[in-house]
Amino acid sequence: MLLLLVTIISIPGFQAIPGDLPRECYNRTFADEFNVFDFFLSYEDTQQWLDALATENPEKCQLQKLEETYEGRNVSAIVINYNLPKKIIVIGNLQAREWVGMSSAVYIIHELILNAGNYPDANKFQWIIVPMPNPDGYEFSRVHDRKWNKNRSPQSNANFGVNLDGNFNNQWNVNGNPSRADPAGRVYRGPAPFSEPETRALRDLMHNHIDAVLLVDLQGFGQLILMPWSWTEEPAPNADRTRAIAIAGSAAIFEQTQQFFDVGIASDYFPFAYGVCHDYCNAIGVKTCLTLRQTMQEYEISTDQIILFGQEAFVAIHAMAEKSNLSNI
Repeated sequence: MLLLLVTIISIPGFQAIPGDLPRECYNRTFADEFNVFDFFLSYEDTQQWLDALATENPEKCQLQKLEETYEGRNVSAIVINYNLPKKIIVIGNLQAREWVGMSSAVYIIHELILNAGNYPDANKFQWIIVPMPNPDGYEFSRVHDRKWNKNRSPQSNANFGVNLDGNFNNQWNVNGNPSRADPAGRVYRGPAPFSEPETRALRDLMHNHIDAVLLVDLQGFGQLILMPWSWTEEPAPNADRTRAIAIAGSAAIFEQTQQFFDVGIASDYFPFAYGVCHDYCNAIGVKTCLTLRQTMQEYEISTDQIILFGQEAFVAIHAMAEKSNLSNI
């Protein structure tokens, strides 16, 4: 069971200023120290924090720029225990409004780097974590429209944004819902597969680490661990093995929080979806590809839930990585 030990991170010259934050996100103090679990980090907060971690812990982690978005922000990955061969990939909130994906990724990064001694088994793996894969969309959801889910690339007819979790080249050209082809629609798939720098970044990351034992896409709403496929009722060829790994994650969450997470094929729970991240991951041959959907409150969580959801994600992903690493399943 993972133990909670929260470290307050002090970064010189980097402090939360009351006028820069919504009132509900105020920290208890505005001295030179701030706690990354007290509020939802902005893109700039996140980049500065990741930069500081990499600068202060070069033997432990490296920060990598994967791509630059339309609005000029970096899609960044932090690689922890970069010399170890067994790899886990964790992706934050592809859907801009699902902040729990970002905050849970931040929690995992925090614990693996700053409280590493508490997790000897987790530190047997190399962790490649992309906490904010959709920075333009996230900032738009944070500042302008809390319901925004796409990125912010300009599209036809003065529309903006592509649903990144429909822009991967797996069943992308299947018609499905007509709104997938409508630039004004919330699930717009984009003009072509991998038309967006954010999805190209994740595509290249997967191909560069195709030997990963596990990839987990963190999403909001459902208390579910979902397996491929999203576009058909038929299970993927490796479904039995993937289910066993997902069940290990569900069991670990239940032991930690007494919350039950159902396990199943994505299309059993939701209408068919196309061009989905975990489907593409599975199709190209990454060993195990799953989506972890947290919360029962749609996409909204409060700041006092950041640590709880972070613990939940960490314990599940670690258990699934251990199970995936076994040769007899």
